[in-house]
Amino acid sequence: MIGLFISLALLGLAAIDPIGIAAMPILLLQKNSFARSFAFLGGSFVSLVLMGLLFARGSGAIILRFDNANSWLVPSLEVLAGVVLLGIAIVLLWHIKNRSLTLEPSANMTNRLRLNSWYLFGFGAALVAIQSVVDVVFVIAMIRIGELQLSSITTLAAVITYSIAALVLQVAVVAAFRLASEKQKRQILDEVHSLLSRYANEALVIISLGLGCGLLVNGILTLI
Repeated sequence: MIGLFISLALLGLAAIDPIGIAAMPILLLQKNSFARSFAFLGGSFVSLVLMGLLFARGSGAIILRFDNANSWLVPSLEVLAGVVLLGIAIVLLWHIKNRSLTLEPSANMTNRLRLNSWYLFGFGAALVAIQSVVDVVFVIAMIRIGELQLSSITTLAAVITYSIAALVLQVAVVAAFRLASEKQKRQILDEVHSLLSRYANEALVIISLGLGCGLLVNGILTLI
């Protein structure tokens, strides 16, 4: 059981969200910055937990019933997820090579991040909900939780573990900003922006390649 929670925490840490991280400097330079940042993060957290429970208790249970009669189903999904992740890695590499990929928040997103805290909560929740649906690693992880047929409390704890790990980088940015002196605050935000611009895309490529290959190999070996 401990291994399950460790693996979920690692998967959550691997789920780098450049959009969410890029939103932090914008929010932290506003009035009532911490309340607004945690409104956005609160929406993201609630959405991750609800989406996780939906897949673990809903989709996971449905797939488990099919998997009992069709043992090829889950391994096939893993193969499909692996192919998708490898495709994402190739597309990202192409964009990086052509320098056509940017992490700069759009004007529309920047304007949304200036609205009231309740809207920020909803915006964070909606953003994560959309990302969760297209995040094959998140979907596979939650379905795996559902397959284990854990108790309701254990399932909730597993989903929360993943959700906290997935948001820990954004929380770290807010914490560093909070603890820094007034002179260092702007420097921290500049460093966050610099690190995102320099390494976020490369990190996404590495994670997509690693997880994609892992899912592809595991799915094929299980099918064989």
